[in-house]
Amino acid sequence: MNGAGTADPVGGAATPPDAPTWRRDDAFSYQCRACGRCCHHKRIPLGPYDILRLARHLGLKTGEFLRRHVERDGPWLSATPDGACMFLDAGRCAVHADRPLACRVYPLGRWVTASGEETFRELRPHPQTEGRYGRDGTVAQYLERQGVAPYVAAADRLQALFYRLLDALQGVLPRRPELRAAAEAALLIPADSDGPPGFMEWLDADGVVARYCVDMGRAVPETVEAVLQAYIEAIDTWLKTTGGEAA
Repeated sequence: MNGAGTADPVGGAATPPDAPTWRRDDAFSYQCRACGRCCHHKRIPLGPYDILRLARHLGLKTGEFLRRHVERDGPWLSATPDGACMFLDAGRCAVHADRPLACRVYPLGRWVTASGEETFRELRPHPQTEGRYGRDGTVAQYLERQGVAPYVAAADRLQALFYRLLDALQGVLPRRPELRAAAEAALLIPADSDGPPGFMEWLDADGVVARYCVDMGRAVPETVEAVLQAYIEAIDTWLKTTGGEAA
């Protein structure tokens, strides 16, 4: 669930093979010149918190946002036919205040291992980028200016749930092979269906929270942070009932 968490970084561009690995106290600076070139031909990964923030920015529930703005073959932000981000408007980001984590950390990619080790690497820039790179600050200072703190906190909390889910599946499926088909149906696109893939349902925070609150006899929360907390509680509860106890 945390796009920063496995072999792929938060960021939709390739990383040069010789890109150095940095941590938050390493020297780095970047000044965006709003040329818009980084907003083309990228695959922008979206986590539940990204989707929740963007949906609220547009006045939507997360389920409707997923139907309108997310690629069917993965949690990627949709693009226009010419490869531009669908929220690029006259060369400017129309959702800048609630842009995803991938866009905030750019031109860096962020990796987090299962043990919580965080590193960063530069992504390959557009050859005509007007952005200015430097070393007159630190990675941490750059991230602070981009407002990544709530995004990183949410991504890391959700990644912990994701690893618990993997542990639960690895523990249960070998003993109960009849569950494998059900697990695949819950996560993948059915081969004989034009409907949405199962993972879309998991990314629909509003939908998950609404069902959870009905089951718990609770009022459905409204603010982004309250929905996120209830979403995490809902998944945590489901994991505990399926063998994914907290570590």
